[in-house]
Amino acid sequence: MGVDAKGSASGTGVRVLDPIVAQQVAAGEVVDRPASVVKELVENALDAGASRVEVELGDGGATHILVRDDGSGMALEDAALSVLRHATSKIRTAKDLETVGTLGFRGEALPSIASVSSFCLTTSTGEGSGTKVVVDGGGEAEVSPASHPKGTSILVDRLFYNVPARRAFLKGARAERAAIVEALTHLAVAHPSVAFRLSEAGREYLSLPAAKDLMERLAQVHGVAKARAMRRVEYESGAFAVSGYAALPSVTEGSRGSQTVSVNGRWVRADGLTRGIDDAYRATLPSGRYPPVALDVRVDPRRVDVNVHPTKQIVRFSEERAARDAVAAAVREAIEWRPSAPLAAPRPAERPFTQERFSPSWSPPAGSSGRVAERRPDYALQPRDLVEARERLHEASRPPEDAGGRQPAEAFAEPPERGALPSSDEARVIGQLAAGYILVEEPGSLWVVDQHVAHERVILDRLTDAEEGFLPTTQALLVPEVVELSPGEAESAAEYLEELAVYGFEAERFGPSSFRITAVISTLAGRDVAGAFKEALAAAKGTGPGRRREDHILATIACHSAVKLGDKLSQPEMEALVKSWLGSRLPATCPHGRSICYHIGVNEVARKLDRR
Repeated sequence: MGVDAKGSASGTGVRVLDPIVAQQVAAGEVVDRPASVVKELVENALDAGASRVEVELGDGGATHILVRDDGSGMALEDAALSVLRHATSKIRTAKDLETVGTLGFRGEALPSIASVSSFCLTTSTGEGSGTKVVVDGGGEAEVSPASHPKGTSILVDRLFYNVPARRAFLKGARAERAAIVEALTHLAVAHPSVAFRLSEAGREYLSLPAAKDLMERLAQVHGVAKARAMRRVEYESGAFAVSGYAALPSVTEGSRGSQTVSVNGRWVRADGLTRGIDDAYRATLPSGRYPPVALDVRVDPRRVDVNVHPTKQIVRFSEERAARDAVAAAVREAIEWRPSAPLAAPRPAERPFTQERFSPSWSPPAGSSGRVAERRPDYALQPRDLVEARERLHEASRPPEDAGGRQPAEAFAEPPERGALPSSDEARVIGQLAAGYILVEEPGSLWVVDQHVAHERVILDRLTDAEEGFLPTTQALLVPEVVELSPGEAESAAEYLEELAVYGFEAERFGPSSFRITAVISTLAGRDVAGAFKEALAAAKGTGPGRRREDHILATIACHSAVKLGDKLSQPEMEALVKSWLGSRLPATCPHGRSICYHIGVNEVARKLDRR
């Protein structure tokens, strides 16, 4: 393609941009709003070893941003060079990019910010006088001596004053300030030993003293109650080591703003790692809810590319799937209860309590199991074939009497504190409310347990945790169930019959638009077989093949297999159900994310009755 003389004469020909214009264009890749300015400057402060970072704003950062730190500061020569494009102290050769260990390294942040603002940098190493560097809109830098304590202060005024189009896209002061609070909070979680402060017009919006560890920082950010519901993450798999904290599924937020993921200390936005978190919480959360998470993924720098984007927030792993799987396994291991090996020492004597607790010889109600959750194999996200699924189905469909011979729950160590749940040691079933809610008493409180969702969680655990080595079995229906579908549904359903047979549904065509079900997994016997078949069919049709589809189908089977609201249960059945529910891996929420129990303290009852 060429450019004719006429095009060149009219000013539309190819030409080299003016340096200032080129700087402003490049700045758009690094700086798009006040929050990105604050992020870049704070990361520079962290690289300088700062123990305290303070940020002051004006109009949400649109007219004024001041970032102060007590880091190492810069000498005069370094300060003068720092505002030149691609001037950096972090790397020297292209090979250094493979082992970058600092948050910044491209040498673009300061010149980019200085090209679209009135910029002033004042710094000192603590030895001799400090240095002041002033740049207005990308012009020549003015360097002069200045008085300043050890550290650096950077003032950014009138952001985008010389780029009206970019300034027009800024949101209001409140929205821009909120974005800065979010970015600063993520950086604070990723670096708990550093103190952070954010203020505007004399009002503090964030004040986080230096924390002794990550848990203390999470308590500062999310509050003590939520921090207590977070579980320690420590996991290694291949090249990846994952550490941090993950909240129980019962504690959620309406956005991902409370989920902080860093790679080698760098706060990142990585879709693969985020999907790993979603994988870990699958079948435990309602749609649109996100538990607080703070994770740091450690990996050899040569296995992660941090130079994918100028903002350095997007990273790429040489083994993307392995990174996602490691995060998923790490979080799931933390939030699930996995009982330890049987204790050799005898159980300590129970504390005195006048009323009888669960009997060790309890027997489960129909469709449930008396076993406590067993340790799952290491979590793997590879799609599993149908044979494996059938092996799990056999264990879930075994009649209750076959469960004999297992070690009783007392043989296992008690689960750690798992948030707001009754203690299996002291809980005592005292009755049933409205044939739908089991009342459980423990000293000082009453728990109201939704029997349907509690049983649903128990059954799903058995479906997903069945032991290996069993042949698949189903239970034949005495009277086959006929399911009517629309002609369109019937036509598409035929291709899924073989797959649904894996999950216990033995069905055959029975007319133009109907199917006859002759056998089901035993947990569904006597339940809503037709409804379960229709929903399982919808799950198979509406979900792509693999783990997600299997989870959806198994959750559907568990839902239709569980006791319903309105089912009256005997005392032994209620005790068995509560016992097996408390032994499940994720007892706080049902497979659809709903809460299972509700707590009422005796003090609250006393207040209602005017006794307190």
